[in-house]
Amino acid sequence: MERVVMKFGGSSVATIDKIKQVAQLVVQRKQEVKDLVVVVSAMGKSTNHLIELAGELSNEPSECEMDLLMATGEMVSSALLAIYLNAIGSKACSLTGFQVGLKTSGAHMQGKIENAGSEKLDQCLAEGAIAVVTGFQGIDEAGEITTLGRGGSDTSAVALAAVLNARCEIYTDVAGIYTADPRIRQQAYKLDHVTYEETMEMANLGAKVLEPRSVEMANRYHVPLYVALNTGDIIGTQILSEDERMEKTTLTNVSKIDEVLLVNLKAGDNKDLNITECFLRLAHAHINIDIISHTVDHEGNRLTSFTSTTGSKTKIERILKELAADYTFTEDVSKVSIIGSAMRNQTGIAARAFDVFYAQDIPFYSVSTSEISISYVVDTAASNQIVNALADEFGL
Repeated sequence: MERVVMKFGGSSVATIDKIKQVAQLVVQRKQEVKDLVVVVSAMGKSTNHLIELAGELSNEPSECEMDLLMATGEMVSSALLAIYLNAIGSKACSLTGFQVGLKTSGAHMQGKIENAGSEKLDQCLAEGAIAVVTGFQGIDEAGEITTLGRGGSDTSAVALAAVLNARCEIYTDVAGIYTADPRIRQQAYKLDHVTYEETMEMANLGAKVLEPRSVEMANRYHVPLYVALNTGDIIGTQILSEDERMEKTTLTNVSKIDEVLLVNLKAGDNKDLNITECFLRLAHAHINIDIISHTVDHEGNRLTSFTSTTGSKTKIERILKELAADYTFTEDVSKVSIIGSAMRNQTGIAARAFDVFYAQDIPFYSVSTSEISISYVVDTAASNQIVNALADEFGL
């Protein structure tokens, strides 16, 4: 019998009734496997509520204290699930991230997992109990609790699966990974299989089923990864290596990211703006930069544009003002991407995609490519239209 790590997100444990439903699925899964670890997120929107409480007391609360505060959300949900499992006759113990040895490095609220595993976890499993573990948190070398950032519970689950040599099952409020967001495209269908590489690309380009770091870790440590509906009654999506997937489709997914900020910089000569210094300062401020383009206009001006998130606008503007940069912002834009590992071997995909934009009369501000994706920055008002048009073209 195998070892399994199950992970349930905040929407799956948002209420007492939902915790009871999760418990029934956990009990059923325990009958099928030797060792079972369950990783849970905080209940519903409780993390947001904790952040709001801190905001009522301070405009700039310490990140160290925020980590400690936010970590309590997962402690509540893990304890409640363990309490109910024991109440219905399934032995369970709740464990925090530091009790299971999730060692982290990096800044507060952005911790990176370095290692996992502990005698406490091994003892719990050896006794035949279900280990209910807090996601999203660990402990750094100074002994301080750190949280792992957005989607950190996915990464917690994969890290534990890696050290336990276990299968990792991510249960969400959708039935698996789809060809597009069903809220945007009614005809989107669930994928039975998808590669690690494609899943990482989807996660980075707007699909919200999995956190990118968790997929990268699963791929690196060969963790079998499965995504399914939190009721457990519908077959989900199995994530495979490229070699394991027998049938290769042209494209796998069309996705989009909203709340994109397009930053446009103009420099007349090399003395006007040091682009290298600009990007170094942005990196130092922990501002993620995405699509970058650089051209020279007919007057010799150097034109540089890049995308970030609208939430970073204030920080970006402060840095650009310090550099006396000539800049403008384009807001209300989205990034729409087509994704598929077969793209590297099949020709004509880019031409077909460009034809869709022209046929729909939808302009784009910039375009970027990787081996398995093409991304376009478009007006948000037209983003759903182009998602559906691209999906029609490629059968997604």
